Amino acid sequence: MLIGSGVGAAIVSDSVTFRGVSSSAGEWGHTKIVVNGRTCRCGGRGCLEAYIGAEGILDRAGVPTRTADWQAELAALVESRSPVITQTVTYLGVGLSNLINLINPERIVIGGWLGLLLGRHLLDDIRAASAESSLPRPYAATSIVLGRLGPDAVAHGAATLVLDEFLNAHPSARIPAPR
Repeated sequence: MLIGSGVGAAIVSDSVTFRGVSSSAGEWGHTKIVVNGRTCRCGGRGCLEAYIGAEGILDRAGVPTRTADWQAELAALVESRSPVITQTVTYLGVGLSNLINLINPERIVIGGWLGLLLGRHLLDDIRAASAESSLPRPYAATSIVLGRLGPDAVAHGAATLVLDEFLNAHPSARIPAPR
């Protein structure tokens, strides 16, 4: 899963990414966690992203998002253990528990610049918040870890998609025919 300005997830099973019938699987940030909650940038209300995405956290902390250096402001909030960050960990734990209870994953990898920031400082708290809202058996079978690709993980993933398409193409589609 990835947390930054947006929030998303990918489901990978047997080295295959589940894309869904219309290739929109992974819009985890737009699952609803609060009925009639905060307005999300998608136009919906109560989306997870409106609570744990960068803009949602800063807005709840009273930081003007149009002029703020988001990464610096969020780092300061995390360092100060702001009550907004404590709430964010709770919302993140609920969101993770929904994944755990629904798909029973072996591992959840936290990534994205904000996910890594939160995880570096609060991984034990995130795990505890997730355990609190998960069914015990699926939670016990799931590990929650930090991604190791760093802030360039999205770029690596995009490159992988292109390489995957190339490597899995029929050989005649890979090499241009001589002219």
